[in-house]
Amino acid sequence: MTTVDRAGFQASRYLHLLHRHGEAIAFNSHTLAMYELEPVEDGYLRRLATGGEVVAPDSVDLTALAGAGLIVRGEEPPLQAVQRLAEIRQAARRGRRGHFGTLRLAVTERCNMACGYCFQQRLFPDAQPVMSTETLRSTLGWYIEQGRGHALTVQYFGGEPMLEWDSIVLGHSIMAEALADGMITGLRETMTTNGTVLTEARASWLVEAGFDLTVSFDGPPEVNDAERRFRGGRGTYEAAARGLRHWTAAGGRSSILMTATTGNVVHLPRFVRWFVEESGLAPKTVGVNSPQPTPSGWETGGRELADAIWEIWRYCTGRGVRFHGPGTFIPFHLRSLAPQADGCVDAADGEGDPAWPMYVSADGRRSLCLVHHRDHRVEMPADEDPTRFGRAWHTGTDPVHECDTCIASQTCGGPCSLERVLWGGRLNEDRCGFMRRMTTLVLTASPSTVDGDLAGRR
Repeated sequence: MTTVDRAGFQASRYLHLLHRHGEAIAFNSHTLAMYELEPVEDGYLRRLATGGEVVAPDSVDLTALAGAGLIVRGEEPPLQAVQRLAEIRQAARRGRRGHFGTLRLAVTERCNMACGYCFQQRLFPDAQPVMSTETLRSTLGWYIEQGRGHALTVQYFGGEPMLEWDSIVLGHSIMAEALADGMITGLRETMTTNGTVLTEARASWLVEAGFDLTVSFDGPPEVNDAERRFRGGRGTYEAAARGLRHWTAAGGRSSILMTATTGNVVHLPRFVRWFVEESGLAPKTVGVNSPQPTPSGWETGGRELADAIWEIWRYCTGRGVRFHGPGTFIPFHLRSLAPQADGCVDAADGEGDPAWPMYVSADGRRSLCLVHHRDHRVEMPADEDPTRFGRAWHTGTDPVHECDTCIASQTCGGPCSLERVLWGGRLNEDRCGFMRRMTTLVLTASPSTVDGDLAGRR
């Protein structure tokens, strides 16, 4: 039997030691594998992580720890984590064609409200165009043709999309016809609305047509009405709540969406509890918008947002309410051991055809970014191949080397393409702080807290 030299090992640069409800765990941020540790193993690894010479106790299985990539002997190759992400993106550029599978269609940039934080109003400060029938038809015709043989999603957007109700009806008829003719294999139509112009008749039509619908709120009436006002200054809570009640009375699922700002982020968990327990709207789904990237970072601090998202997520899980928000994809990557190679909306798995998003503004501009389009760096050139540009936008940049040893390197994937444009390729503490915090919170959660058991020896 071979005797293992019990000295001379060092901790892997990808080793992260954590505690989960009194139990020690080790996480390999390169492979995404997590291991439960015996106290003697935890003590050994913690001493090793200080960088000194340590002789392992006889009860520690060094072969298992080395096989798990938690300890190494000799020089450990650098940049393994970012190289893993780079190889996945390079393979995607070479081997998968890709198509656009989610279309955010701004049928109008007009809105009957004037929310102070609305990024759409900042993008259109002078004039709010309305999408013409010709642009609507040509856009959907292109979208269907390039997505032949795939299931497609259309999100009707604005402004307030229901101000152009006829466009929604027309868009649905075009997409439904493509589905009936077998050009596409599935259809999902969604809408985020302020709810103030949602009537009983419209609610019934939308339910019958199979739409998913979400109504935006900021909080209880006094909070909501301080920011979300009609253009004349009157608060909007009661009108929005009435619209949501029309929707649920017609058979729709009660779903609300909230936007995190620097002023409300610490209060969001309390607001969500109020909606679930006191509002009478009985939301079955709660969402929090991902923060809008700005040239200086995010609209909210990253760690503060992570703590708020985590509290809401745990609360909703305990109440049987579906929750979606930034970071809620992390358990998927930890369970599947699949890195987050694309930081945007990509519906494909590792083997399928990538399904990218596209934003089309009311004036017909096509943007490779779902949330930003009034910038030539993100606009789709009219005379270029959209598929080639989509592939380059989502897979054309390699990860940032500074991400290599971060606990979130494989669950984050680094800045998205828009953030790279806005931040000049640099990292930003808002995003980095959020992803580090969220990944740690998920790793150390109890099995039933958010999304099933993640830890165990592999």
